[in-house]
Amino acid sequence: MELITEVILRSNDPKEAAQVVREALKKYKVIKVIPEWYLGDLRAFYDEFTDNVGEPLNIGEDFTKEGTTTGEKWLEIRYDADIPDMAAYRHSKNAQPLHTDGAYSHDNSSDIFIFYCVNKAIKGGATTFVDGPVLIEYMEENAPELLDRLKNSEKIKYSKAEQFREERIIDILEDGQIKFNYNYYCIDPNETEEHKALNQEFFDFLQNYVAHSHMAEEVTLNPGEAVLWWDDLVLHGRNSYEVKKTNDRFIWKTGFNWKN
Repeated sequence: MELITEVILRSNDPKEAAQVVREALKKYKVIKVIPEWYLGDLRAFYDEFTDNVGEPLNIGEDFTKEGTTTGEKWLEIRYDADIPDMAAYRHSKNAQPLHTDGAYSHDNSSDIFIFYCVNKAIKGGATTFVDGPVLIEYMEENAPELLDRLKNSEKIKYSKAEQFREERIIDILEDGQIKFNYNYYCIDPNETEEHKALNQEFFDFLQNYVAHSHMAEEVTLNPGEAVLWWDDLVLHGRNSYEVKKTNDRFIWKTGFNWKN
């Protein structure tokens, strides 16, 4: 699969749009969706759209209760001036480090995630994506010992509230496919010191050499546009951004499983 493409929607019919995007998801890991027509009610459009792309999951979380699930389909990612920047990345304007969204979700893990944009930041705020093969090739040349430990470690547990998942941070399958499971801030507090040290070392490596390099591809969304990605095939993050007031940057997110 190639990393990224743009799909221009020639119709405002969510079922037709879903079929076009489904075909693109068979070939690409990241899809930027650009509607050619006014969509009207974005929630209604993207609700039906996601229902026809895959099997939507209820990923909503309450950040005030340490990420406890709410049972809602959509999760808001919006700037809120009343919430301290470090209280929750989804409400801050800070850059977000590279990660996978399903790192701590076992029973409710999504194959694919989607953002759709309601409001765009004044400046910045692009979602960044790093492709698996590109990162592995870079690490083979520049950090082979770290790569070896990431690939061959025991499974590492990430958790949040009642959710948890145990996988290797980098898992290279027999067919050569590269899969990630990583969220620095969600490593389980009861993990071993060895695993916590590996989690920290990978974080430092990504921050220092990858996140702001040529390897990070940027996707900026205008209102009405969307981006979808295969969660465990890429690492993604976010650039910092500028806003003046609450809701100046506003995105809705959900996840779903692929269906044949």
